[in-house]
This record gives sequence, C-alpha cells and structure tokens, in this order.
Amino acid sequence: MVKNIVNGVSGLIHYKGGVAHYTFLMHRISGLGVLTFLSLHILLESTAHYAPPLYDQLNAGLQTPLGLTAEIVMALLVIFHGVNGFRITYFDLFHPDLWTPHSALHSVRATWIVSILLWLPAVAIMILHSLRLI
Repeated sequence: MVKNIVNGVSGLIHYKGGVAHYTFLMHRISGLGVLTFLSLHILLESTAHYAPPLYDQLNAGLQTPLGLTAEIVMALLVIFHGVNGFRITYFDLFHPDLWTPHSALHSVRATWIVSILLWLPAVAIMILHSLRLI
C-alpha cells in the first residue's frame, strides 16, 4: 500500500504536463494548506476562551518573522485556491464546452495572474502591519 502511494506521488511530481499540471498540484496543495490553516485557526481562537495565557503566547509566536512568513504563504494558498476553484466552477457550470487544452491554458495563466495580483496587496498590508506602519 505504501509503495502505491509513493509511486502515485512521485508520478505527480515528475510528470511534465506544463502549467496546467502544476496548477492542478497547487490546487491540491493549497486545499491542504487551507485545511491546515482552518484547523490551526480554530485551535488558536479556542484558546482565547479556555486558556488566555496560552493564547497570548501563541499569538506572540505569530509576530515572529517565521510567523509572518507562514501567514504570507497561507494568504497565497487561500487566494489561489479560491480563484482556481472559481475558475473550475465557472467552466463546469457555464462553459463545459471550453474545457479544451488551448482555453484551459489561457484560463490557468489568468488564474495565476489574478491570484498574484490579489496576493501582492495582502502581502504589503501584512508587512506594513508587522512593522507597525499601519
């Protein structure tokens, strides 16, 4: 069983399917990232009620450079997952006839561009907020 999982994962990583394949992988990874974020967020926020000193310690850990980096990466994962999910839903519900390699390539590129354009202001706000400039 473990061998099958390893073979499947290595096949996903080594496949040279271009930008569409890597978008598929990023969608899966970002989904796991969103799940991790929500789990940690619920855990952190629940400590505010049940263990306020622990909440303060955990929250202080998010103010470190490592915590800021994790938040920036998480913002990209959440934004990308939402934009790509919208793209997939749009094509599935309204234009299933456009699921061709040519149009998919354009929509995948647009997904990356929109995700990055939405992510950059979020990064700027997070960095400025961490530097106490806003």
